[in-house]
Amino acid sequence: MNTSYFREFIVLVETKSYWEASERLYMNQSTLSKHIKAMEQELDVPLFERSTRRVELTPYGKALLPYAQSIIREETEYSSLFLQMKNQEKGLLVIGSIPVMAQYGILNYLTTFQQKYPQNNIKILEEDPQNLFALLRNRKCELAFQRESKLDFEKNFMEDQEFIRIPIVQDYLVALFPAGHPLAKKEQVTLRELRDENFCMLKEGTLMHNLCIDACHASGFLPRISYTSHRIENLLDMICTSNHVGLLMNRHLNLLEGIRIHTDSDWAAVPVNPRIYSQISLCYLANVPLSEAAKAFVGMIR
Repeated sequence: MNTSYFREFIVLVETKSYWEASERLYMNQSTLSKHIKAMEQELDVPLFERSTRRVELTPYGKALLPYAQSIIREETEYSSLFLQMKNQEKGLLVIGSIPVMAQYGILNYLTTFQQKYPQNNIKILEEDPQNLFALLRNRKCELAFQRESKLDFEKNFMEDQEFIRIPIVQDYLVALFPAGHPLAKKEQVTLRELRDENFCMLKEGTLMHNLCIDACHASGFLPRISYTSHRIENLLDMICTSNHVGLLMNRHLNLLEGIRIHTDSDWAAVPVNPRIYSQISLCYLANVPLSEAAKAFVGMIR
């Protein structure tokens, strides 16, 4: 049986809707329906009840589901392993990274490595921290520059048996205000002082968004978020023109250098007190041997 059918079967189980499943799989409903019927004909059993708008698994479908998940998981693992082996044969080192590389000296590490080991090539996969560990697990990259909250890093550094972490640099949370805001001239500000403000933050689902939400919860309030974006210059525009407050890491501000939308006089960054830190570290799987290129990179970082 075509293993891609198992992947489609799993998505249909998750969505319980041919329309939603076909949207997620980027295929039309009729093709998906034909593939599911082909599976049922080959297995000679019905997999779904179709009496309602939302399809439900039959007992046969429920029995098949864990095997389908296992097949897809195994296929993903060996495909990723082969890709990593091919990359290593080519001298290609694949590194995952948080998007703001320059602000944390990551670009300097990459440049230094290329100069020292010109026989190796580097491929960078930029991802939000929420996705970087998955890239490592799936062998899509060998190393990853990861961001975690300081507390998570310290706990994982001691207890996590899956990943090795090499600390690189810490950063801390700052609040961004329009220049005329009453809190803009303070040397530091508590999150509690911001409880009545309108916030703009980095996009939902990112580590930074979750970190800020958790910090506000710990200070006793749910932030009123009016705007989210992946682009820091868009957040700055909202702060300066719409009287919003933003929460970013201090080194994010380096991204604002050269942005011509506003000048430093239009906004102010004030450290949050008590300090809320994040930790940038280089991570890799503890139980998977590194390629020679990855070993050299880790050695350089250490």
